[in-house]
Amino acid sequence: MEFKSGPIKIAVGKPSPPRDAEADRATLHAVNDALEAGQIEAAERMAEAALAQGLQHPMLYNLAAERLEAQDRFGEALRLLQQGHGLAPDDVGLRQALALCLFRLQRYAEALPHFDALVAAEPGFAPGHAARAATLDALGRFEAADAGYRRSLELEPGNLLAVAGLASLASRRGRHAEARALAERVLQAEPGYPEALIVLAKADLAQGQAAQGQARLHGLIADPRATPEQRAFAERLLADGSA
Repeated sequence: MEFKSGPIKIAVGKPSPPRDAEADRATLHAVNDALEAGQIEAAERMAEAALAQGLQHPMLYNLAAERLEAQDRFGEALRLLQQGHGLAPDDVGLRQALALCLFRLQRYAEALPHFDALVAAEPGFAPGHAARAATLDALGRFEAADAGYRRSLELEPGNLLAVAGLASLASRRGRHAEARALAERVLQAEPGYPEALIVLAKADLAQGQAAQGQARLHGLIADPRATPEQRAFAERLLADGSA
């Protein structure tokens, strides 16, 4: 049987007018000026508007995604960052933002190659090593995570993510005195740091200080800085009899 069709009609729209390069540069300068002035929300709004008008630049994708993440719209932020990364695959800042967004979505296996690329491109960037180590930690690759945290601290001794990560690893290995010392170091720099509070609570429970451990866990559950996963973990500790 022979299939026949009529003539194919292709709708041809009007071509998009060429962009005004001078106006685009002015927009990017205005966004950057807002950032340098500490006007982060204004810069994010400007970036969002510029993208909607067809201007494509890594800084704009990064800022617009940050605005979405601040609204807990992580899926939308991820799609935006993936689009930006596709257009500018060598931009380190955009890759870092993409990796962090995947991490926050607990898509650790997808985040890791981006963190690998980040530390390869910027081997002296301590936060990159710390975030990569946290990703390895979440994937259960504890020895590699330990090495990554320590490398981060070699580069930046005050990196709290790395110190908290080492505290958590020590806690899981039952080295509660070491874990307590590291966690207290974190809390001296940033009171209320959720991961450090969990480590201290576990140390309290393991060392016979149940009341103090319970108080820490209840405080963590009420703290808006804690993630849902951290609150759930604290609730399990309270419910399993250890607290």
